[in-house]
Amino acid sequence: MSKIQTVDDQKEFLRLKEDGHIFTESKRDFVSELKPQSSRNTQLYRTLLHEFGHYVHYLNVVLRTEQNEEDYDSYEKRNDYYFSLPKVEKEKFAHQYANKLKKKLIDHKIIPFERID
Repeated sequence: MSKIQTVDDQKEFLRLKEDGHIFTESKRDFVSELKPQSSRNTQLYRTLLHEFGHYVHYLNVVLRTEQNEEDYDSYEKRNDYYFSLPKVEKEKFAHQYANKLKKKLIDHKIIPFERID
């Protein structure tokens, strides 16, 4: 990861550290050796939940409507609207969704779960 970071890069860097990644500093970058546990933390308990968040956001904006029957144009307008949303807005929703879901899964002792070899 580059030493020159945007605000979003800095947030992601902190999330990776929270996942257990240990970084060493080189001249231009921060380098982390991939370890099974920290990779699992990132992929299973954060990234996967984040991607679920994108899907839920899409469902909320495009597919979940009060109308049982509607014309194709209405669907297209909502679909176009979703894809015109700023990336920042979609990422914010996905991060918030992932954080809430992760907390709920931890509270119910669903995650973390043992690795299957």
